[in-house]
Amino acid sequence: MKKPLHNVVRFFLRIWLLILFFIVYNAAYSQTLDYGKTYVNKTKGASGGTIEPGDTLQIRTTIVVNSSLGTIDSCGFYDTIPVGAKYLPGTLRILTNEGKIWKSFTDALTDDPGKIVSNQFITINMGYTSTLKTATASRRGQMKNTDKPTLWGSTCVMVASYEMVVTAAYGATVNVGGGKFTYKYSGSLKNVFFDLNNAAVFKNTGICENTVGGNAIGMEYGGSFGSGKPRNRGASSAISGTYQFRTFTTGTPNDYYYGVANNTSTEAYTTSNAWAKPDNTTPTTHRVFGVWDIIGDHTGAADPYAGNKAADTVANPNAGYMMVVNASYKTDYAFQYTVTNLCPNTYYEISSWLYNICSKCGADSLGRGPSNSGYIPTGLKDSSGVHPNLTYQLNGVDYYTTGDISYSGKWIKKAFTYLTGPSQTSFTLTIRNNAPGGGGNDWAIDDISVATCTPNLDMQPTGNAKVCYGNQVDLSCVVSSYFPNYTYWQWEKSVDKGGTWAIDTTNVGVVENVNGKYEYRIGHKPFFGDSTSNGNIYRLRIATSPENLSNENCSFVASTTIMVYVNNCSHVLQTSLLNFNGVLSSKNIGQIVWTSGTESAQTKFTLEKSFDNIHYSPIAIVNGKGVNGSGASYSFTDPNILDQPAYYRLKVQDGAQFSYSKSIILSPVGLHFDVQSVLNPFNNSISFNAVSPLDGTIKVSVFDYNGRILKTEDVKVIKGLTNVTISDLNNLPNGVYALRVEYKNLMVIKRVIKVSK
Repeated sequence: MKKPLHNVVRFFLRIWLLILFFIVYNAAYSQTLDYGKTYVNKTKGASGGTIEPGDTLQIRTTIVVNSSLGTIDSCGFYDTIPVGAKYLPGTLRILTNEGKIWKSFTDALTDDPGKIVSNQFITINMGYTSTLKTATASRRGQMKNTDKPTLWGSTCVMVASYEMVVTAAYGATVNVGGGKFTYKYSGSLKNVFFDLNNAAVFKNTGICENTVGGNAIGMEYGGSFGSGKPRNRGASSAISGTYQFRTFTTGTPNDYYYGVANNTSTEAYTTSNAWAKPDNTTPTTHRVFGVWDIIGDHTGAADPYAGNKAADTVANPNAGYMMVVNASYKTDYAFQYTVTNLCPNTYYEISSWLYNICSKCGADSLGRGPSNSGYIPTGLKDSSGVHPNLTYQLNGVDYYTTGDISYSGKWIKKAFTYLTGPSQTSFTLTIRNNAPGGGGNDWAIDDISVATCTPNLDMQPTGNAKVCYGNQVDLSCVVSSYFPNYTYWQWEKSVDKGGTWAIDTTNVGVVENVNGKYEYRIGHKPFFGDSTSNGNIYRLRIATSPENLSNENCSFVASTTIMVYVNNCSHVLQTSLLNFNGVLSSKNIGQIVWTSGTESAQTKFTLEKSFDNIHYSPIAIVNGKGVNGSGASYSFTDPNILDQPAYYRLKVQDGAQFSYSKSIILSPVGLHFDVQSVLNPFNNSISFNAVSPLDGTIKVSVFDYNGRILKTEDVKVIKGLTNVTISDLNNLPNGVYALRVEYKNLMVIKRVIKVSK
């Protein structure tokens, strides 16, 4: 039966790419045995996680004989079950590079090429196709590059494997490395000794619900790899010497190479990921190897799982980069950085976003790929090949593995939490390959982060504490955290509108587990409202130790404050305000005007000014001039020339009682769209100020953590400052949400937290 023409073209394109790959590969690794030792936490599966007592680990030692090496003899693998683990009977095997069972052995000493002595000392004699030199219980065998299991028919890939159960307790380490592979080449006996590799037995606490601390990664643009117009960026100093840099072409980056790009297409530039797989476009395919996805980076994506589309490097002057790794057999690191200035006794979330970039990179054990007849898929509806699996190390010790990342066409976040020691202020973070590459194991990484896990602080009352003169003022805060160690706290008070802060009271809280979270309530000592407390501002600072409490970088301050307003409640404010506006002269002088509807004999206006819409100072006091209860018009010229945007508001007083007007903004330069003063956390509604350069309409949306739109409203805004409130959010459960505000082609995204009363 003749093959259709497009199948023939596809076949020869594949062959051409493979020839190119092996020319480069063999030039770099001529007559060198390739190998690597990895492991899979079978208990945690594809979800990934830390190693815990009782977990089953599958140890995988990959041996690769390529065409330049040809044939090796007397092949044997030796290993020892480490302290802190026990052998799982009946698990001596040879696997394919995709982890499928090729051969199984008994544990007995004389039955077959595999054996274990005293449930500790493992031997697997390897090499099984040559009749005269096949491995037996007493003889090591011969391996040829054309033997099966094979990669593309010219490279033999065998994975010696066994399983063990972790018996060590939390806090211990287990060696998942070590052992050796012995073989003869050109008559000379050679030994490959695998490095020791300690893995921590560490509690799998999950990820932070509220990660709002700054990213401590100080290189590669905070783990985001930066941005720029060129499609290919330069090399990264964060990656090991084993991986070499290559730009994106039809055949690169290939095994043991990586690239940094904002668009993963080849020299046949495109922004579309809709090309066929394999892409048979001539003379140049758009996809690397004809099959890789064409994507953009992850940073700042509206949908964190979809990520950004491949950058249009013609029209877009600045698009984000990501790193893409074509991993292979060795477990060399793909990212390494020493993180400093950490806080002791503090939980950090260590994370990155990952993308399996190839859906059709599989190579079955008989040397066939997804385009070949009879190909055996990696799994059900899965032709992606070896799934990426990464390990996160701290100071050279494994703490977390991602699990196998199957192809989904989506970005996925992988993360764990780590508690620094009582005096620990740094660690070296290493992210390394933990999968036996070849035929898959191609992945992108972006937005690597080390950020503090901070608690939620629900300040009560929300906003301002308004009391009548002589009445009691009650302030409190509910501290809610995923972890139990944020117990040290101090109330702080400002008497100069937030300019400076002084310690008010300090103590230690006692946490209780409430529905899986650790909570406690902090009450401020009650006081009476009078002239000495009017206008004072209070905030709460918390930390995990007394030392951290005194360190601004290692303590957490509530994002909201409480201002105390003391009113004379014996009568109702008689003065009414009809309007309050301002204009800017050609010389950048602010002219403020307002009109009252009614006034009293005690009416007084105080004009206040701010440069951040938070901290206001009085600039003028104007006595009322209305007669017999009537109103009046007023005008005031700011004596200072404006060189930056300024905010104004009016305090209206009738004796001791007062109220505030709305705020307005005057700017000597063109206003830029912005979102300010977001009420956070929120209860049943979200309020904020929208700064707009012109009258118009903004689109406000609320998203959940999975990127689903929960509420959308179009809101009219005026030039300058508009207060916006999004209501009817009482049905949302407590948690973290995204507030997105769009104005024309601009977008601002804010992280907000829902806390029910």
